[in-house]
Amino acid sequence: MSDTKLTGSLMDRLLKEPTAHFFAMAVAIFIVYGLTQLNNQNILELDQREIDARIFMQEMAAGQPLTEEQRQFVATTYVEEQILVQEALALGLDNDARIHDMLAQKMRHVLSGDVIQPTESELESYYQANVERYTSLPLVSLDELVLNSRDELPEDVQILLDNRSEAEIILAASPGNNAPLPNVNRIDLANIFSPEFSEAVFSSELGSWVGPFPSNRGQHWLMVTERSEARLPPLEEILDRVRLDWIAEEEEALLQTEVDELWDQYTIIVTDGEEEH
Repeated sequence: MSDTKLTGSLMDRLLKEPTAHFFAMAVAIFIVYGLTQLNNQNILELDQREIDARIFMQEMAAGQPLTEEQRQFVATTYVEEQILVQEALALGLDNDARIHDMLAQKMRHVLSGDVIQPTESELESYYQANVERYTSLPLVSLDELVLNSRDELPEDVQILLDNRSEAEIILAASPGNNAPLPNVNRIDLANIFSPEFSEAVFSSELGSWVGPFPSNRGQHWLMVTERSEARLPPLEEILDRVRLDWIAEEEEALLQTEVDELWDQYTIIVTDGEEEH
């Protein structure tokens, strides 16, 4: 086989190799940039693997190979991005509170990344130590009656309320509407109405109307139709929640330990712009 054929065969294989295309694009970009910056003393070293990774991620997102033009655009954009980063650093733009916050949060994530999974005994101990957290508040289901008038009710309507009549009967005597309000706790009810009204409702007898609570809709009357006492679910029922809580606390503890160790490696000097303390 002749040298010409060997050379031709080698060139064919290279032209079919995608990595060769990426490398050629990068070289071309660097040459063009270099020719336009002959007198520039700044040297920017870039890793071809970073460009390849950018192209790969774009192809994964698109679900298909990029065209040569698209690959070149990705490579060019990466080079421009790195140039802008260097210029930003030169201008001191990295000295920004938002950038510092993002870097600190990222470092916190790195430092707390070694938390292991809890054992069964650790989960049981954590669950027992935090029973108040996992105990649900008492709940009530209510029937809400809203009468349109905010004025004092006629005597016959008040008698119906006092006698615990059904909402439909009361609405036949006074216009308004009613709807169920299921599974609310004291906090929910206090947020909807007021803490005082919430306590009055929770203290009321089952099936009695409590009110009125005035609003721009009229006056509200509530009747407790069902009660659910505070409940501590068994560990098996909330296992995933307990595990996540345990991991979160362990991560926080590990993070604080790591930060404290890093703190010890620094001498902290606080200045007021004129003198050091």
